[in-house]
Amino acid sequence: MYNKTILTGWLLLLLFSLAGCNHSVSKPNEIMIDWSKLPDLPGMADTASLGVSAPFAGISNGILLVAGGCNFPDKPVTEGGAKKYYSDIFALDLSNQTTGWKKAGNLPFPVAYGASVTTPEGVVCIGGNNSDTFFPDVYLLSWNTNDEKAVITQLASLPASMDNLSAAYTDRTIYVAGGNSNMAPSNTFLSMRLTAGSNWTSLPDFPGAVRVQPVLAAQKAEDGVRIYLAGGFQPIQGDMEAIVPADILSFHPATNTWETEGELPLFEDGTHRTFTGGCAVPYGDSSILLLGGVNYDRFLAAVNRPKLIEAAEAKGDTTLVNMLQEEGKAYMHHPVEWYKSNTALLQYNTFTKEWTDLGDYEQLARAGAGAILKSDSLIIVNGELKPGIRTPQVNLAIIK
Repeated sequence: MYNKTILTGWLLLLLFSLAGCNHSVSKPNEIMIDWSKLPDLPGMADTASLGVSAPFAGISNGILLVAGGCNFPDKPVTEGGAKKYYSDIFALDLSNQTTGWKKAGNLPFPVAYGASVTTPEGVVCIGGNNSDTFFPDVYLLSWNTNDEKAVITQLASLPASMDNLSAAYTDRTIYVAGGNSNMAPSNTFLSMRLTAGSNWTSLPDFPGAVRVQPVLAAQKAEDGVRIYLAGGFQPIQGDMEAIVPADILSFHPATNTWETEGELPLFEDGTHRTFTGGCAVPYGDSSILLLGGVNYDRFLAAVNRPKLIEAAEAKGDTTLVNMLQEEGKAYMHHPVEWYKSNTALLQYNTFTKEWTDLGDYEQLARAGAGAILKSDSLIIVNGELKPGIRTPQVNLAIIK
């Protein structure tokens, strides 16, 4: 989640407050969520089963496919370990989980930090990057039941390389938003029909701040299907301060326009909430589930620290400089709980615009995970527990 390529040079003190009042969060009367574990994702290539962050994930013909991702296999980042990217594709039969994961092929190149969506044809994998290259490439992964392999079909490339973006699918159309376009933070919004010979179409940029690592989902609303965008962050741009948007936007394909839906609800203690690095999936025919991602305050403190040091040095405040430098040295060494990654599962009703809190679950406390909803089964794939530390766990939540 904390991609060094993205964060370098983007650090500035955030002085962003919410406009207006926040929607309240109601508690459901009769919602039960039963958690269980699917088999851990096996080791990539010759590495141990460390888990990955920012992989592609989705379902094809009842098979859960997970491809790519990255981790620190040789030694922890705190000890100078190098990030490694993977091309491995793994498959798990959801109707017979006891058979475990099987190697199902390789992507054309190692990659992470792209976006993926499940479609009737298979899993569409979009963009991403590795330590050397930023990709515009788009692939369809479909499960071949005879060969028990993932078939890779190249689709139309994006008009520019994109990474740390988000994607959604509805009505045979794929939408992508945000992230970096040609390695620069963007308000990019594109669509492509999932039909032979289709290319990407530029749609109106989403308004307001750019959003790196946002979440995107498509769902019905009173006036038809809309595409919902939340989370993400805008890094420093010139003299402008960094921004973490606290609202949720929606795009109406029928009118080709964006509007602000409202604001993300505050926590009970009044602190801000973000789904940066989290996930959003459509649920039923009138809701979106939002989950995972970093803690608003911890994340901002980390990305802003170098700028604060710079300001303190300019004022000659050596005490503050030393304090901030010590905080920076300690940042990667805290226990997992200190980072306060988001554990809340929120439900947003796209008709009433009301929020419902479905509970707090430690299985959601990760950034850069994959999330797939199949009927009432929510699958959470790997992700980052803290900077540099992944989990191989694949968790399953049955929502009743």
